Amino acid sequence: MENFDVIVVGGSVSGSPTATWLARKGHRVLLVEKAAFPRDTNSTHFVWPRGMSYLNRLGVADTLLARTPSFTNLEVSIEGISLRGHVPIEDVRKRFIKLHGDANGVLGFYAGPRRFFLDQVLLDEARKSGVDVREQTKVESLVMESGQVVGVRCVASDNRAFEAHAPVVIGADGRISSFADMVGSKKTLVREKSTFAYYSYYSGIQKPELVIHKKGRFGTAIFPTMDDRHLVLVYGPTAWWGDFSRDAEANFLRTYEFVAPDVAALVRRGRRVEDFKAMGRMVAFHRENWGAGWALVGDACSFKDQWTAMGITHALRDAELISGHVDDVLRGRANWEQAMSAYSHARMEDYEDYWGFVCDGAEMAPYTSAQLEFFDAVSRDQGAINKFMAQVGDTVSFKDAATAGLPPVKPPPHILRHDPQFLGYHDNIFAINQNEALAA
Repeated sequence: MENFDVIVVGGSVSGSPTATWLARKGHRVLLVEKAAFPRDTNSTHFVWPRGMSYLNRLGVADTLLARTPSFTNLEVSIEGISLRGHVPIEDVRKRFIKLHGDANGVLGFYAGPRRFFLDQVLLDEARKSGVDVREQTKVESLVMESGQVVGVRCVASDNRAFEAHAPVVIGADGRISSFADMVGSKKTLVREKSTFAYYSYYSGIQKPELVIHKKGRFGTAIFPTMDDRHLVLVYGPTAWWGDFSRDAEANFLRTYEFVAPDVAALVRRGRRVEDFKAMGRMVAFHRENWGAGWALVGDACSFKDQWTAMGITHALRDAELISGHVDDVLRGRANWEQAMSAYSHARMEDYEDYWGFVCDGAEMAPYTSAQLEFFDAVSRDQGAINKFMAQVGDTVSFKDAATAGLPPVKPPPHILRHDPQFLGYHDNIFAINQNEALAA
């Protein structure tokens, strides 16, 4: 039997940073990860300025930026209304001060490091910080005493079984969390409707910055990542995934031409250099995030749709947030119930409004005329655009309206006449009986 202060199950974007922060606070930490790194995983792997700030505070941003381009501005185009702006760094500072009490190391730009690179850098940082990292190690069962989790039983890569004990065990093994199942964590809220996402990587595209287009019930996204490649993605309602997937590659390009024809032309001239990846269904949920001797972070704790690409940022937030509360427990400044109640409250207060925003957007309902009037008003003022970017980037609250203080302006006639029903936006364009009409 081996003894530690904390055991972390899962070594990805929530697990490795959690282990790193706790090791730097002087605690003995074991991290067990069932996979061997480096490994890739389905992920939009976009990191907003808030997420890049967490990576910088962790000390790994420079390593990631050595191979990954970064940008400040991004563009969102909604039914032809173009919004180009950035997340103001002062807003990032305010958000960090509110949640963490300081704004050390905050950044005002974003990047898209590949997951095989990002996850490896985070795991390496955990090792350098003194974490006992064991890859290809599977947790087989929990060690329990008087109803409390006090450790794990594992099988290592050489099939050697071992048992490790700790007063704190943290699950960081993703949305399909075996650890959450083991501790009996129940889902407290579920939102079934989601998007599908279908994406790949292209070379030969000259287009800086993230660009998102939305039209009807579809969206597209493109941004530069490592090795002179662009991630190119389409997404739509999960209910249409079955029809889309019958001829996915053709429908990928067809969707791009419908939503963003100018970008579609760039994609056609580029060269796809990797296989397509797909996420057909992404049901959102909250789980109970702590119990006797255990806690959850990242997607194991709560999951949401991919369309705002906020998963990595929130995983990094959880890691820094929980580490302070666990440190309080281990140093006797708080008992377990007090510390985990504080963690859960702070996390949900920071998160709940945004989680609801993502879930609502994941239903991919067409925009109404009234909603387009709002975006038209935002587009007329750079400060309003930047505030909207900060809201989508989970830095400014949605309670602070982006159009507050702007003079009323009559929108153009085509916005007033906008009718999703008349435009056929509720029709599944991938259904067999509609393919010929679409091609025509």
